[in-house]
Amino acid sequence: MQYKTVQQHQRLGIEVLQGCNLMQLTDQQVQEFKKSLWEHGVIVVRQQHLTASQLKEFAQQTFGYSRLGRQQPKPNDPEIDPNLLSPGVHILGNPKGHTQEIVGKFAWQWHHDKDHLPKTEGLDMNALYVVMLYGVEIPQGVDGQPHTTEFLDMIEAYNNFEPEHQRQLESMNMYHLSPVFSESESDVPMKVHPIVSTHKVTGHKGLYLGSDTSIPVGMEEKPESAKQFWQELFETVLDRTPVFAHVWQPGDIVFWDNSQVMHTGTPYDATQYKRVALRLGVVDNTYV
Repeated sequence: MQYKTVQQHQRLGIEVLQGCNLMQLTDQQVQEFKKSLWEHGVIVVRQQHLTASQLKEFAQQTFGYSRLGRQQPKPNDPEIDPNLLSPGVHILGNPKGHTQEIVGKFAWQWHHDKDHLPKTEGLDMNALYVVMLYGVEIPQGVDGQPHTTEFLDMIEAYNNFEPEHQRQLESMNMYHLSPVFSESESDVPMKVHPIVSTHKVTGHKGLYLGSDTSIPVGMEEKPESAKQFWQELFETVLDRTPVFAHVWQPGDIVFWDNSQVMHTGTPYDATQYKRVALRLGVVDNTYV
């Protein structure tokens, strides 16, 4: 799918907490940070110097304890800096140097990051799931371009549809089938979610499409029709909605609210460049 990107967006990607250390925020700064996240969907804090443990500490202090995913500690890899290691914090890229193997390459497709919600009892697909991605080492992108992560504002996408099409989508639901897990993993339930969801904080309506593995209710036995429906809907979104590209700098931490945006990673040549990014996903347990 061909589309154009913008590096300045009317809502997504604002810089917050300029000149601040995330480990030294006041209670008021934390509340302003979260208000900005819910208002803008994607925010960035620059020039940070954190360990993986500090990133997790900030997440827990800001959003509360998260019980998502498999948190069992793994043996430390002696080839990786211990400051990059902490249970629940995932290292993306090629932290061991130039190689053909890239951790997280599956994320180079459009998706919502809600892959552990189907596995977590008591959480619906509209939970306030926030991902933070900390750029430790940044590679060059393809053809000499900057390395980016791309985002779609799904509230804007919903508003760009005609009222009749909005009503049609509001009447539909999808099964969330994560691209991370294979279809053979029977222990991963497929939770149903509405295509149009209402944000729990702002009350704004937006599209929640999951990924191209999502299956509209009623098309469970028609995989080709399900895939075609998703692709045609998503192509319409891309055609009408500008794509925001965050240009990475070392020390950036980008936070995004998965109830509001889709995103995709972008390729780079891991045989020539090294990328190290720390990823942590949490559900906000402090919002009442």
